Amino acid sequence: MNIILSRLLPILPSYSHQSARFLRSNNLVERLKSNNQNAQTVCVVPDPIENRGIIYEPPYLFEVDLFPNYQLLAVSIRGYDYVVLEGYFRYIQKLAKSLDITVPEAVPIPAKSSRVTILKPRSAQIDVEHHLNLYHRIVKFAKVKATIAPMLFECIRLNIPEGVELKIDTPNSADDEFRYVPDVELQQLQSELRAIDHEKEETQKARDAKRALKQKEKAQAMLLSILSPFNDETVPPS
Repeated sequence: MNIILSRLLPILPSYSHQSARFLRSNNLVERLKSNNQNAQTVCVVPDPIENRGIIYEPPYLFEVDLFPNYQLLAVSIRGYDYVVLEGYFRYIQKLAKSLDITVPEAVPIPAKSSRVTILKPRSAQIDVEHHLNLYHRIVKFAKVKATIAPMLFECIRLNIPEGVELKIDTPNSADDEFRYVPDVELQQLQSELRAIDHEKEETQKARDAKRALKQKEKAQAMLLSILSPFNDETVPPS
């Protein structure tokens, strides 16, 4: 700005030769009193961070992270082959590490056993019997950037082995129940409380039904008392 003014000085008239200064400040009066320079023209540019009411600046310009982040994600994988599932489980962790993604937890869930039987044709006899173990693993990601998430999901999806079930969702509290030992006494007390509440509800329903029946009988008696003079047969005089 000073270079431009120096080039314009020979062209401007003599009475307009005044130096100009551009200050980035919030209080023009304090700056003028501190500098004591009345001959100069001071142009104040408000600070956009402190004076958002004076000039408009988009709020995303002052944000540290320009892109939104996923708070917490859970990648759930299931499969019957332990070796394949464990290798894929390690691959997902290495992929997240290479993309600088925080992995707060990588949880192996105990396997669930099941028995599958195949019957002979047109018979109730067992032909083949299989014992299958379903293995389950969960990898949790924290603060995944929205720009990196599609790349992460696509790499996980393209490298999924055969026979492995993949699911990406927010963490579910039901998946963490196996990590806690159940309190038998607490469960017994909770069942007793539920039984007491159920008994109270049944008693209250019986009382409400009895009260409604009494009100109905009272209304019918009142209606009969009102209509009784019209129903009585008049006896003729002898």
